[in-house]
Amino acid sequence: MQNSSNMISSSSGSHRRVASNSSTSSANLNTNTKELLRPLSLAECVADGSPPPPLVINDKVVWISDNGPEYGVVKWLGKLPDVGNDWMAGVDFINPVGSGTGLYNDHQLFDTRINHASLVPVIGLMKAQDYLGASNPTAGLIFSGSQSSTPQKPRRIKANKKELEVKSDDKRVPLSHLSSNHKTSDGSPIESHLVTINDPINRSLHSKERSIDSPKSKSNNTSNSLISYSSPTEPPVRTTSLSSHLIEKQQKVVDKETTNSWNNSISSAGFSSQINGVNGDRDFEIGSVVEISIDGIPRFGVVQWIGLLSLSSGDENYDSGDCLMAGIELEDELPGLSDGTYNGRRYFECAPRKGYFVKLNQCLKDSRFASISERRRSALFGSIDCPTVTGDVPPLSTSEDLQALCGKNRGIQGHHNSCYLDATLFSMFSCTTIFESLLHRPPRTDDIPEYKEVQRILKEEIVNPLRANLYVRADRVMHLRTLLEKISSVRGLTTEEKDPEEFINLLLNQILKAEPFLKLSSGLESFFYQLFVEKDEKLTLPTVQQLFDQSFLASDIKLREVPPCLLIQMPRFGRQFKMYPRIVPSLYLDITDVLDNSPRQCAICGQCAEYECKECFGLFGEGLDSTAFCGKCIEKNHSHKKRSKHKTTKLSIPTEFNMLKEHSQVPRIYMELFAVLCIETSHYVSFVKCGSGPDSPWCFFDSMADRKGEQNGYNIPEVVSFPDLRWWLSEEGTTFLMNTKDDKMLPEMPRRLFSDAYICWYASDVLRYR
Repeated sequence: MQNSSNMISSSSGSHRRVASNSSTSSANLNTNTKELLRPLSLAECVADGSPPPPLVINDKVVWISDNGPEYGVVKWLGKLPDVGNDWMAGVDFINPVGSGTGLYNDHQLFDTRINHASLVPVIGLMKAQDYLGASNPTAGLIFSGSQSSTPQKPRRIKANKKELEVKSDDKRVPLSHLSSNHKTSDGSPIESHLVTINDPINRSLHSKERSIDSPKSKSNNTSNSLISYSSPTEPPVRTTSLSSHLIEKQQKVVDKETTNSWNNSISSAGFSSQINGVNGDRDFEIGSVVEISIDGIPRFGVVQWIGLLSLSSGDENYDSGDCLMAGIELEDELPGLSDGTYNGRRYFECAPRKGYFVKLNQCLKDSRFASISERRRSALFGSIDCPTVTGDVPPLSTSEDLQALCGKNRGIQGHHNSCYLDATLFSMFSCTTIFESLLHRPPRTDDIPEYKEVQRILKEEIVNPLRANLYVRADRVMHLRTLLEKISSVRGLTTEEKDPEEFINLLLNQILKAEPFLKLSSGLESFFYQLFVEKDEKLTLPTVQQLFDQSFLASDIKLREVPPCLLIQMPRFGRQFKMYPRIVPSLYLDITDVLDNSPRQCAICGQCAEYECKECFGLFGEGLDSTAFCGKCIEKNHSHKKRSKHKTTKLSIPTEFNMLKEHSQVPRIYMELFAVLCIETSHYVSFVKCGSGPDSPWCFFDSMADRKGEQNGYNIPEVVSFPDLRWWLSEEGTTFLMNTKDDKMLPEMPRRLFSDAYICWYASDVLRYR
């Protein structure tokens, strides 16, 4: 199998692209993938930095089936990388509603009687005491016979009307134990998963409809059995250089009582919400293993304290007063460090020269464990590295850049209906600087708490890897989608199909609070301009310029200023109806005649125009430039009896130009096409210009161009060069289009460009770097 990867070399903060190829035997790849996709125990997941689940081993739980509650005991906790990132519980059910004895993919996760074992998402289980009530005597009766060889069917608990209403609000639905062949105790089939309706990850899990439990006999797989997490013989999860007492402290994270006491101590100080606000998805807490940089050298340790410190202006961490800090117990002693004291006050205890205080937002997850998680995630999406890239990386801008960009596994990898977002981000950031300010604007007081984290993920996990490595793995985009869904009112961002304008409005308007591109004379501001026109039967192959002029003519509005970016939505409604079967994107868009208070040219003599007559549209030209006239020409033109009753409007000429109008030629203002977003049968793709100027090359991008595997496979993105685009937009190319009525006779890329155009993206040369 041939894999193509990219490395980043850094010099003075800049990045350059270096392509390299490596080959790996399929046998080794399969072995490595199998190892990366093996079930992960609770200890391993916690060591990777995951917060512990809300259940512990031996918890008594209930799952609500179609036939009533089913009770069991948690025997295993962990994650299944080939299913997803959700916490899973191995449950020993009282009734035989499962299958097998706790075996999964040749790994014996736990032991139980045959057909009593099931793997269930933790989110789909309730603690028995919560379901029955802590004082309910039924609980003891139900679980007293849990080890009996002939368990009795538990009595179905009747709920009063009020309880039923609570159950309805909880929106839990019985979808069984992730096994397609499960049966209830009376032999009737049951559904396929147990999930919560509003949880997008479990909705995607449900769609896979895969069987988790295996009916294989435990006796045939003793050599492959996994030792229970609670077993004292389980080998240490961590094999790094952390000292034994740090390993012991980190393992305490999975202890429920200790975890609760840590969380309570933080909450009592009022810091828990601030921790999440600063660190986004990192969610550090007491006991987290972290990595920090001291004098440019990575150091590792455990968080022992979190709180506020009043810092003086001479302190290296000072940044205008109180700051959320972390007290770290480092693995190694360093000169000048403390034993957990700061400015003479003790905050925690540790060995001398190991205590270090640092801003909480400067802590990172321990990269030694993160690399293991990274490989596991990478295996799910094709085993291609996608490292975070810091600093500033310029966009692709040359033919050489485009040549390196083209090929399989290039661009942004699609996953779970993400094509609307993939195509949009590729258009916005791969080859242009129009949206660069979004990556650099400092936070303001009116920004949301997650502003910096959204900006960081967008820049360091998507834009920079796209430009530096030419590839963004799907989990990086999913990271952004998950965060946006968490902090916004838009639902389904991680699973459902969306429209690009919905995503752009969410990101630019609600989250990043960018200044709207479009400012209209009516007072409205927007990021888009929708073409509203009546169909002209004489236009068999309209251009964007023609439709743009018609739309502004009909709307009677103007642009108050030249927009840095103009996103024009084609005249189509929904994903099916198109007003015109084909539209030709104009390479350059003349906006001179839609600008308010801007000099215009007389349609007849070419001098500075003083009047506008919209009723003359098309008489002295083809576009809006045919509606502007100087004083002499409008008088002569409207002396004709056919035009004597036309309504004219006095134009406002800028003072600075009015003084020089006799000696200066009226400038025309153009915007340059740099991307076209297309849609066909609910799938979005994009055409993007690499660089600026008339001779810059074009490419075609599809985040789901190919696929490897079926339900548990992954999409393969692809970028293809489109060197013939300029010919297709030339007079010769449009003539060919006029004479070729059947779309099936067109090559794929021209067909998609002309038939499926959805949004045309234009940039102003003057304001390209705003």
